[in-house]
Amino acid sequence: MSYKLLFIINAIVVFAFGLFLLVAPTAGLEQFRMNTRATDVFLARAVGAALMSLGLVLFFARDVDESAQKFLGMAALAGAVLGLIVTLIGVGSKVIVANGWILIVVEILIALGYAFVIFLQPRMQQPQ
Repeated sequence: MSYKLLFIINAIVVFAFGLFLLVAPTAGLEQFRMNTRATDVFLARAVGAALMSLGLVLFFARDVDESAQKFLGMAALAGAVLGLIVTLIGVGSKVIVANGWILIVVEILIALGYAFVIFLQPRMQQPQ
């Protein structure tokens, strides 16, 4: 797996989810049985815009030099882990009532992908 492939996959996932939250925030919140008050809808739209921006950054980062990709990968790994922690808190406190497992699985897979290309793949490519 390469940074390029991982950035593209991550970009598609976060951009699509961000677009969904931006265009249809109530439907997005209802998928997880979350509150749909005006404040919640506004914040969902703000998160959607941020996710779309992140998706664009990751998409355009696919062709930068290798050292920049490594630093962006570290930042994306940190973001995936922080997102996982926030999701676990949301599920544990019953803010996310349904389908929280989907977010947890996606965040774990993305975090594992970045952990692999940052830490394990370089060791596998070193000559013995």
